Amino acid sequence: MANVGYVRVSTAEQSTDRQLADVTLDKVFSEKVSAKTIDRPQLDACLEYLREGDTLHIHSLDRVCRSGAGDAVKLVEKMNEKGVSVQFHKEGMRFDGSMSAAQKGVLSILASVAQMERELIRERQIEGIEAAKAAGKHLGRPRVRATKEDVINLLNSGVSKAQAAKQLKIGRATLYRLLDK
Repeated sequence: MANVGYVRVSTAEQSTDRQLADVTLDKVFSEKVSAKTIDRPQLDACLEYLREGDTLHIHSLDRVCRSGAGDAVKLVEKMNEKGVSVQFHKEGMRFDGSMSAAQKGVLSILASVAQMERELIRERQIEGIEAAKAAGKHLGRPRVRATKEDVINLLNSGVSKAQAAKQLKIGRATLYRLLDK
């Protein structure tokens, strides 16, 4: 009877440290992939690893929902059929056997709320980008202010290409691109 954890964050810059930090686990499956993707090799490996009598610990519903409430219900049903208990810590929900209609309903509602929350975040992000564009703000990488003439002048004064790139605050690839113009 093992305590197995599954933790997921959306980007490589994020840390999984806070998820299940207070839970003693025998094995942890961790991955850094977006909630939108259906390709989650560590989740698949975790579900394959689990055996009858084990408990799967998940920080929150939104860590496993991919495309809606049905995902969470399917996962719990699949694990319970194997004799695996599933615990969602943030929501304080544990499933140890077949789910009642009420449990399925509550799980579906909470998973739907998690999905709605993700979609609202994305909508606000798009609104913010549109507002910044409307205000004339430049989005993305900073524009290159150096010109071919700037590069040639520095090179003619005896500065190396690497040093010229540093002085102009551009990458070496940008320097070569400017020279090719």
